[in-house]
Amino acid sequence: MLCNKTGLSRLSSWKGKRVLGKSVKPLSPESAQKLKNDRSGAAKKEDLSKVKRACIVVKAYKLVLATIGMCEETGTASLPFYQSCQGQVMLLVMPMAVDRPAQAISLKTNASDCILPRHEIRLSALVSETPRGKLLFMRSFLQLLKLVVLLRAGAQEYKQTPKECRGVLPLTDKNGSFTSPGGYKGYPNNTVCSWSITAAYDAEIRITFHDFDLEWSKTCIPYDYVTVSEKCLSSNAWSSNLGSGDNVDGFCGNMTTFSVESRCEKVLIEFKSDDSITGKGFNATYEVIPDPKKPKIISLCQDGTSNCSPTIVFTEYEEGNIPCQVAGSVDLQTWSYLGSDNENLNGSFDGLRMFITDEGGLFIRELKRSDTGFYKCFVENSLGNDSAVMYLRVKEKCNCPKNIFANWYNIPPYVKYNGPGQNPTGLFPQFLPQLFSHCCGNCSEGNGPSEIIYDAKFQETLMDIKDVINLGSNDTITFPISGKKDDDLYKNEFYFLPLISSPGVAFIVVEDEPGTSAKAVFDSVVSGWPVLVLTVLMALLSGIVMWGLDTWYNPEEFPRSFIKGSGEGFWWAFVTMTTVGYGDRSPRGFLARIFAIVWVLVGLVITSIFTGVVTTSLTAITLSTDVKLYGTKIAAVANSTEYKLGMSKNAVLKEFNDLQSIVEPLKNREDNLKGVLVDTYVAGEMREFVSDELRVNKIIDDDSYYGIVFGEGQLTNISIQNCFSSYVLSHKAEIFEIVKQGTQPMSEPDGNEALERSSGLFDATSPLFQRSMYTCIGLLLLFATCGIIWDYGYMRYWKKKAEKEELELLGIPAYEMAKKNLDMLDAMMEEVQDFYDNWEKRMDEIVDKHEMQLRLQAKMKNLDGNATGKSSYENELYMNR
Repeated sequence: MLCNKTGLSRLSSWKGKRVLGKSVKPLSPESAQKLKNDRSGAAKKEDLSKVKRACIVVKAYKLVLATIGMCEETGTASLPFYQSCQGQVMLLVMPMAVDRPAQAISLKTNASDCILPRHEIRLSALVSETPRGKLLFMRSFLQLLKLVVLLRAGAQEYKQTPKECRGVLPLTDKNGSFTSPGGYKGYPNNTVCSWSITAAYDAEIRITFHDFDLEWSKTCIPYDYVTVSEKCLSSNAWSSNLGSGDNVDGFCGNMTTFSVESRCEKVLIEFKSDDSITGKGFNATYEVIPDPKKPKIISLCQDGTSNCSPTIVFTEYEEGNIPCQVAGSVDLQTWSYLGSDNENLNGSFDGLRMFITDEGGLFIRELKRSDTGFYKCFVENSLGNDSAVMYLRVKEKCNCPKNIFANWYNIPPYVKYNGPGQNPTGLFPQFLPQLFSHCCGNCSEGNGPSEIIYDAKFQETLMDIKDVINLGSNDTITFPISGKKDDDLYKNEFYFLPLISSPGVAFIVVEDEPGTSAKAVFDSVVSGWPVLVLTVLMALLSGIVMWGLDTWYNPEEFPRSFIKGSGEGFWWAFVTMTTVGYGDRSPRGFLARIFAIVWVLVGLVITSIFTGVVTTSLTAITLSTDVKLYGTKIAAVANSTEYKLGMSKNAVLKEFNDLQSIVEPLKNREDNLKGVLVDTYVAGEMREFVSDELRVNKIIDDDSYYGIVFGEGQLTNISIQNCFSSYVLSHKAEIFEIVKQGTQPMSEPDGNEALERSSGLFDATSPLFQRSMYTCIGLLLLFATCGIIWDYGYMRYWKKKAEKEELELLGIPAYEMAKKNLDMLDAMMEEVQDFYDNWEKRMDEIVDKHEMQLRLQAKMKNLDGNATGKSSYENELYMNR
């Protein structure tokens, strides 16, 4: 390869094969001076006009000895070399000046192990036609004879494919060999191995199988077989097997030497074996034969087509490759930089960054803006030449990609969905444009300013945006994702940028059903039955004791009979215990009264115990408004911060995909749900949580932050991440202001919860109250109806009937007389009642008068008697006569 100021060139070797010679790297000043001195010394000793370049061509193909000839080229000697299949230099021929010994040609090889069966090597050296030069050349020839012997020894060796063959093995040389897995000595069962060959446009690929022994079958597939398929540039699919006749599906059995040819750019050889019979395998060689015609550049396009844009665009600091696809053989290929004006050759190559690839393209490392310009590809062989020009534009490398894809879901106020085709609003969409505008810049010489695309990756749930595929997509930002203030990685894999501090988690509970408190009181009363039973038993015992102590002194109230007396004693004990007695029963004996005093005191204690049980239950129900997370069934969004918080508090969690799907099940108390954990900002924004049925039980402190997770691509560069962090740190006040303006504070619940509970113990809407009310009204109506029927139906009817039957026993005159007697009796009873009423009234008047006279008498005692000497009492009696 020759290096000049304006381009790179490379000489071909044989049959159009391109050989990479010296590196493009320029010589150091010391090496250049040494080379100059060496050449000067050689010129002094010999006539340079007599120095020619000798070429020795050694061919090895089926034990054919190579020939030796003289090259016609003149000029500086090249550094040709032969390279083994392992990549180690096997033969190195150094340039020889006339004053150098023959030992300058060194031979390093173990060719019998790895020389290909078909190969061609071209060696170059400077040889003088002087006697001494010829002598040196003959000594070199002796060394080359050793090489020929080694090549003859290794001519029948094939490049063995290892038994553990995986994937597709590329065959990159222009000719070579390969074998079945393990070589031609038996292949393993259940093995799949493939080889691929790629050629230039219009070249012929020829594969020859020299030894072929596989398991035979009529169809080959699906037993042991080999297929050879091709894919041309104009096709996207591989062809069927390139065989014919019995081999249309594949090659198998024991076959003699046969060849397969293809004119396409790619050939694939596939070998498969089953788990049964195996053969020896096969040995094969391949050769890529270029088309012998004038070279023609058919494409400078990346995709290999011929109708692409004449401009190719790369970004600075990247690696760029300008392909130059040629039809026909090439002896010489060069690339030239024409500069910004293809009419004015003012460009220069940077040999440290620009190389010609094996395929003939121009490869440039670490592209610079100054590399922008026209590049010319020139190809030539003995039949003619061709050239083509491509314009390369190196654009500015932007800090951020042109399109930044937002992976988000609806969770106001952080992000709020506004409908199809509308960008979302909220805290994040308000702040993100400022952040990316500052750190990404305008990039006017590149892709332009970055744009956040919201409609490409809108997700329905939090689980969807946290999917690893969505998180790690190129040029993707995912938000809002919760983390800690000091976190810079999410899941120890993706970059995380905390933005907004969470004010805490609201524990919102659903109000109890109407009548829950009343039912709890009723249950507490019922649960106090042991105290009630003890009270009744002690009252029975006390009644028996009282009967035994007072029956001899008070037989009227406590009869001598045990059953009647103890029953009256139980009544006395129960009434005394609850109301300190009615007075209808009272002990008269001394011991009985002492026992009564003791029982009154004991009864007060027993009654207080029972009352305390009910009161304690009522107080606990009224004042215990706080709902504990521990053991309570609550709802939360799956895989959210609130869900993890509930797990840490040992709550029984039911997960939902989103908050909207929680509201109705919570209000309906499905599955005994008691509450929901939700971010405080979100709870204040969602009107669904503002309801008489729901209330905020408590706010749980949580030091989490909502932020952004960055996917793969440019946004993960350390410099851009540092810019993001610095901008957020320096704009805390602005973020707080955005949060203040974009959030709704949660309202305090109206009234005191304990007061509402106590006043709602007998709620008219509670099922317990309604059942009790309807039961009492029903029983009242039933009993009243039965009483009326009994009074006006049964009793009167049977009373009249009994009277009639008694009168009918007497005759008709007697009946009439009895009836008259009854009427007379009724009249007499009325007269007696009137007499009683009159005399009762008269008696009241006499008593009143008597009391007045007594008061007057007491008043007159303190006064002196009158002139007649009579007392004031006598005077009063006299006056009242």
